[in-house]
Amino acid sequence: MNEQILAHEFTAAVRTEPPLGFDPDEVVTRVARRRRNRRIVLLAAAGVVVAALAAVAIPATRTGAGVPVQPAAPSMVPSTGERLWPPVGVEVAQPTEARLSARAPEIADHLEAVLGKMLPATDGLSRKLNDSGRFAGILPASQVGVRTMAHGGPDGGGYFVSVDVYVPAAPVTRFQPRQLCADLKKEVSTATTCRYADVGTGGVRMTTEEDTVDRANTKQHRITVTDFRADGSYVLATIANSPGVSGALPLTADQLAALASDPGLTL
Repeated sequence: MNEQILAHEFTAAVRTEPPLGFDPDEVVTRVARRRRNRRIVLLAAAGVVVAALAAVAIPATRTGAGVPVQPAAPSMVPSTGERLWPPVGVEVAQPTEARLSARAPEIADHLEAVLGKMLPATDGLSRKLNDSGRFAGILPASQVGVRTMAHGGPDGGGYFVSVDVYVPAAPVTRFQPRQLCADLKKEVSTATTCRYADVGTGGVRMTTEEDTVDRANTKQHRITVTDFRADGSYVLATIANSPGVSGALPLTADQLAALASDPGLTL
């Protein structure tokens, strides 16, 4: 079962002409003083502009060592899961079957490379599933994309990691992640816990965890991180004990979140 689950305005003062009855020497003095004041103001203004440009340009392009500054990571704010997703105004692109078929093995290879750096080398990670198409779910109720699953641990049977890259199938219905959590509690386990974070201007990250008991009465743990992205796509990353196996999982929720937000996982 798939657990699927954002000019400046200038003013000028106009002064009246001096009266006809005036002292020429006073006028000359006044004009000279005005010119001097105007020159001082212009030079000061030029200095402010140069300083402002330097303050903006230098931090935005180079470090003190001459190395380009990396873009800041999207801000994350803990939330209650009420942000609508996909973001209002975003038109979710629907990939073709040919595109999905081509991306499936590429995503699987990328995932294998990433997990090879995150998981113990002795786990013997093996790919068990890699396909693409249209799939049913909870929220969204229908999606198109790519699924990949790998098994690891002793003899490749201790746990599994699955990564799904999807977009909601048209017609797209917007929802709140907290609605998805409520449905998961009904459909999967009442003990499911959910945490949310608003990411950037339109993204949402949802982390769910639950303890279940399999048919052999073995206690198992599952962690799922869903990275609902601002462009209307989303990545579902899950790690759980294999059937009949109970034990600590090799990836934490934070590591799974890093996996789900991997920029290489796109359609």
